[in-house]
Amino acid sequence: MQQLRDAFDEHSHWRSREAVLEKELEDLRKEARADREFLDRLRRDPDFQDAIARKELGYGKKNERLYRLPEPGDEKQVVQQP
Repeated sequence: MQQLRDAFDEHSHWRSREAVLEKELEDLRKEARADREFLDRLRRDPDFQDAIARKELGYGKKNERLYRLPEPGDEKQVVQQP
């Protein structure tokens, strides 16, 4: 009887693990799909390319002023000159 209980417990463990892995797999597939859509749009849409370059790389248009502020939580200390 103990062997049957142990076998059932092991089976339950692996079924639970399978469910967790299936969920992880689905999440990764969604992430991959979103990444593919992002890259496709980046390849084909010049306005999107411009927006990403401006946001991620800090690019600006000609005669445009850009102000770069520290990110919230940026712990770099400013050293003041005497």
